Amino acid sequence: MIMRPDMSEYRAMAEDALRLSRATGTRRVVSNRGPHHAQAVTDVLVSNAEASLSFLCRSFSAEVFDTARIEEFLDKPGTRLNVLLDGEIGKGCPTALAGLSEHMAGDDPRLQVRRLAHASPIHFGIADGRDTRIETDVASRKATVVFGDAAFAAAAQQRFKSLWDAARKLTAAEIAPAA
Repeated sequence: MIMRPDMSEYRAMAEDALRLSRATGTRRVVSNRGPHHAQAVTDVLVSNAEASLSFLCRSFSAEVFDTARIEEFLDKPGTRLNVLLDGEIGKGCPTALAGLSEHMAGDDPRLQVRRLAHASPIHFGIADGRDTRIETDVASRKATVVFGDAAFAAAAQQRFKSLWDAARKLTAAEIAPAA
């Protein structure tokens, strides 16, 4: 019987790759699959982001995104989180956005959320324009994480921006759970 690593091992693999990337100034690649691995890697991206995060995902699932970690990120001065959804909030899984709507207030909100009119064949996340997680199989959450590659992140950010510009802006009321 094959023992699967628990989430702490997944997180340690991602943290090691991130540390090596920062220490050597070179790109590091980590492959991952499944919701636990997706959560561990996303936690590393969020925990180490200094200024900006952008995610294209189905519904910002609480299964993958830790609301407390996102809140810690948004509480840092000058941070911004852009979330682009290609699915309905709350369909099949609770959303981690529900407790974050206060960050959508004001003239320059730290959290902005938009929805695509259609499903995307891939999902991805970009942290600080240098670290990227590309999910090429959204059903199994099979993904590749590339730490420390600004050119790769810029290409993902360009794709994100083109989709973002075509998406519909959501309000705080639209991301809150239905009563």
